[in-house]
Amino acid sequence: MNSYCAAFWKHTNLRGDNRIFPCCRFKEPVGKFNGDLNNVLNLPEYQNLREMSFKGIPIKGCEKCYYEESLGKQSLRQRFNSEYTSDTVALEYFEVGFDNICNLTCDGCFDEFSSSWAEKNNPGQPKKIYITATTEIETIPPTVNKVLFLGGEPLMTNRHIRFLQKIVNKQNVSVTYNTNGTFLLSADTINLLKQFKLVEFIVSVDGYKEVNDRVRSGSNWKSIEDFLNQLTVNSFKFSIHTTIHTNNWFDLSNVSSWIKEHSYPWTTNILTYPPRLDIKNLSIDDKNAMIEHLNFVDIDNKQYIINHLKETEHE
Repeated sequence: MNSYCAAFWKHTNLRGDNRIFPCCRFKEPVGKFNGDLNNVLNLPEYQNLREMSFKGIPIKGCEKCYYEESLGKQSLRQRFNSEYTSDTVALEYFEVGFDNICNLTCDGCFDEFSSSWAEKNNPGQPKKIYITATTEIETIPPTVNKVLFLGGEPLMTNRHIRFLQKIVNKQNVSVTYNTNGTFLLSADTINLLKQFKLVEFIVSVDGYKEVNDRVRSGSNWKSIEDFLNQLTVNSFKFSIHTTIHTNNWFDLSNVSSWIKEHSYPWTTNILTYPPRLDIKNLSIDDKNAMIEHLNFVDIDNKQYIINHLKETEHE
């Protein structure tokens, strides 16, 4: 089996409570962060992952990539391998979710990534339990050339600003945000971002108008339109990302029409957790209806989605 992944040489994912993950798909951390990014990739756990990766040993935590590859989709592992090498151990791509602060309770999300879900699931509990704070990062290795901000909702606090201000070689660094698109950028933030090599926003939209606002509870369609207009005016690169699940698959044609109307870049993915929202759990009639629906939608990964539906029919 080919389990080689260049991410073990060049990438780390840092989440709340100072937990270090090899990538965003890993469910279990491999270490604790102490404020020093320079030594993360030298942890014994990372060394073990590199050894297993070279030997082709299947790695627990990489199952989603293996599954996607088995159904003909380019996985995150394969994308890493197309962009990075294993010639040296040096942090180039840094992914961080500073906290779980978020204004939405989206279908499929949970406490770890949304303080709003934490509050809803733990009524009457002290507010402090909802915030998972990561140690302030004091120094950023000069090898870092790409930063991805996750959440929560990264635009709800200024921690991303404080981090970006510490980067010395801004003109050599690309910055990406995963955002729900409900918060406009301040003038100061715009001026700071324009100092970087490239700035991109991945805007989560899981339905058209009312459907999006329902499955991403707390969202507001008008706010998203205003945000996209602001990005356009300021020439920031952006794309729309849709996570497909049992509560929104029927609306893909409406999203597709909206995408075409504005010529927005569009990517999709299948929600596989929690299992109750995985489209594999649709009835046979709904699976057939979804496959028929996909015939009229200009969507990426269409064959992968169909393969996923058909694969589970025989489980």
